[in-house]
Amino acid sequence: MADVVWSVLVVLAGAAAVLLGHRAVRHWWAERAGRVYELPVDRNGTVLRAGAAGTAALLAGVLALPLLGGGPNGASGSGTTRVSADGGKASGVPAPPAPRRTPQPAPPPPALHTLGYPAGGTLDQLADGTRVWLPPWYASPRGVRVAFPVAVAHLPAEREADLFDGFALALRRGLADPFVLVLPADCARGGAALAAAGRHFRVLPARGGTGVIGVGAGAPCAVNAALATTGRYGAAAGVSGLYPPLAASSSSRTAPPPLLLASAPGETAAQTAARRLRTALRPRGADDVRLVDGVPVRRELFAQIAGYLTEKLDGPAAIATPPASPAPANPRGGPAS
Repeated sequence: MADVVWSVLVVLAGAAAVLLGHRAVRHWWAERAGRVYELPVDRNGTVLRAGAAGTAALLAGVLALPLLGGGPNGASGSGTTRVSADGGKASGVPAPPAPRRTPQPAPPPPALHTLGYPAGGTLDQLADGTRVWLPPWYASPRGVRVAFPVAVAHLPAEREADLFDGFALALRRGLADPFVLVLPADCARGGAALAAAGRHFRVLPARGGTGVIGVGAGAPCAVNAALATTGRYGAAAGVSGLYPPLAASSSSRTAPPPLLLASAPGETAAQTAARRLRTALRPRGADDVRLVDGVPVRRELFAQIAGYLTEKLDGPAAIATPPASPAPANPRGGPAS
């Protein structure tokens, strides 16, 4: 459509140039014929008509240039082809999209990263979701040559701060050894979490240096794990737990490990369940089941549990060869020795 309009304009400009040129010639002939009769000569009309004709011809030429170049838009044909940005011609059909780059593989998650420093220790998280609390002395100059006892803890999130505070409090009072605490993602991953912690941290590998703690719904999990896998845990503590009969009927040729069964004030059902479990374990040779009643589930109770595990488990032991890359020191500062 644009080409048609442009062509009409060229034709009109050309026609105006021809018409004005013709009138300029006629006016010139008329003036020339008058000279025979000695009439005055007026050349202004001829000049004006000739100038107008020349202007119209120039306009027609200017308008015709785009058509000679392929159209008013600089494109040939019907205007569906345009000049691309790089100087080449692109058709009206959309060009196919450029192929997408192959995405680079995501980097592997870090082996562990630090979540914080509760109770003066260091709380790290492994790639599988296991969290590990390191006691304040873990990164001290003397601690880097020591393997620490470890306890797996199954407890609600709202009790974790009391757990860390209780173990740190017992350590400051000199009533407990420094423990590494392992918090699995769920009850079924206790053994896997313990193995993962052993690959990253300095913990005692033997049963004599490994305990398990459970609070609330985690108490039956901890006690059952200690009774069913007597080769894994050297002591166990259950707090506010309701223990099913299955935990007491598990068969084993080895005597159960020492147990601490605690309950808070007013937890009548938990106290009854603890006494029933102790009675059921006596025929299996369990002569070390301790009951603790009336202590609130706060840091004081966890301080008592830290002391109990210290009594029943092996203490920190020096290692022959210190690790090449010890854990970074707590920026908040822990005990120096």
